[in-house]
This record gives sequence, structure tokens and C-alpha cells, in this order.
Amino acid sequence: MPEQPFKDTGRARRKSGRRDFHYSAILVGPDNRQWSASIIDISETGAQLQLQDTQSVPDEFLLMIGGKSDVRRACHIRWRSETPIGVQLMRRQIHAFRSAYEVQKNISGADCGD
Repeated sequence: MPEQPFKDTGRARRKSGRRDFHYSAILVGPDNRQWSASIIDISETGAQLQLQDTQSVPDEFLLMIGGKSDVRRACHIRWRSETPIGVQLMRRQIHAFRSAYEVQKNISGADCGD
């Protein structure tokens, strides 16, 4: 039986409404490891991301929307399944990350969907 896509059942509990987004992103872990992702939907406080494999993604990471270091948010994973993850967009920065300039400098030819 094929895997069913994530069915959102928490709309009533959300602080802010989500909207479809469908944009590429790069996730950067505290050790500067990177993952390509697609943003499925997003709100002021959270997002749903699609990845090839979610198990190797750390619980906290930097989300670079469109692969650009100047459009970034620190994230904390709230739930994960095989390919999508749900993240909380954090107001604070994650101190373990290098500066945005250093992160951008380390990105090598990722398809960012500019």
C-alpha cells in the first residue's frame, strides 16, 4: 500500500493560518551539513517541509528560504515522518551556527530555485 501524504489535522490548534508556499530551501545543521528541501506550506510560526530523508536532519537547524542566507529562520522540528517534517520557526537564533555569510559561502552549487 503506498504511503499516504501527511494529513493536517491541527488547523484549529494553530496560532496562525498556513498558506501553500512550494518554494525550495536549504537546511543547514549546526555542523554545517546541508539538506535540500521544498517548503510545502508556511505560517508566521511554522512550516511543513518535504525532504528525501528526514531521519538525518537534526532537531534544530537553520532554514534558508530559496537557498539565500539573508532569508533564513532558525527551526525546531515538532514532528517528522519519512519525507515531510513539521517545524516551528524560532524567534531566537541558534547559537551553534556560523554567521549567515559563512553559511552562504559554504553552499556549493545547490539548486536553490532562484
